[in-house]
Amino acid sequence: MKRRMFLIAGAAASCLPYARAFAADNDTLSQVKASGKLRIGVTSAEPWFFKDPMTEKWTGVGIAMGERMAQELGVEMVPVETSWANAVAGLQANQFDIMFVLDPTEERRNAVDFPDQPLFYYAMGALVPEDSAVASWADLDTPETKLGVTLGTSLDRNVTEMMKSAAINRFSSNDEAIAAFAAGRVDAVVQFHPALVVQYSRLKMGKVVLPTPVDPVATSAGMRKASDDSFRTWVGETFAKLYEEGVPDQIFSAYLESKNIDPTGIPGLVKESW
Repeated sequence: MKRRMFLIAGAAASCLPYARAFAADNDTLSQVKASGKLRIGVTSAEPWFFKDPMTEKWTGVGIAMGERMAQELGVEMVPVETSWANAVAGLQANQFDIMFVLDPTEERRNAVDFPDQPLFYYAMGALVPEDSAVASWADLDTPETKLGVTLGTSLDRNVTEMMKSAAINRFSSNDEAIAAFAAGRVDAVVQFHPALVVQYSRLKMGKVVLPTPVDPVATSAGMRKASDDSFRTWVGETFAKLYEEGVPDQIFSAYLESKNIDPTGIPGLVKESW
């Protein structure tokens, strides 16, 4: 009898990690509150996420948003490094709880959850040579044009669908794409306009254009799929409140100012103010 009880206890103990993982997967909000930490996925991509090479401290719009969300819950915000291409897998593996500025594409919706309310809006832009006459996306879609995009982003998908003639070069990060432009290896870099504004301010090369047609793009935040949708509901309600209060614009402007960029006249993240 003692031996049988010992085996049962051992089996129960061996299943405990899986039970905890199942519980966490189905109640992210409780997991965050119990751990006292809101883990957010981060990757090198200004102005959303920026890691200071000297201090290794993360800043950016996504970081500030994560801090606001963590404050709402009364927990600590913890950055977890990933990449755009690995963000979905990281969420599924419970490596972090949420990834801001993750566009809700159809492919991603099949793998992870998104709130109904958007985080904020931006538009697709292009960094082109100073003397470029590009005014539309069609102007960039020529066999002679080499475009740079960041691998695994929604822009990668958009450009692939839009461009039938241009050569598309994919890079692991926004910075690598900009470096290729600076070196003359690509003729233009396609990113969302807030990222291009920051990149241009550092590069001081070329110019930022919003090729027509210009369409506002709603971005969001991804999280693990769960049978308990309390976390997704809370995230959506919080997004709606912060957007209505103009918080995304406030955070973006503050970040630009921290980089000595005057935000005056630069389209923000609230489309109603464009």
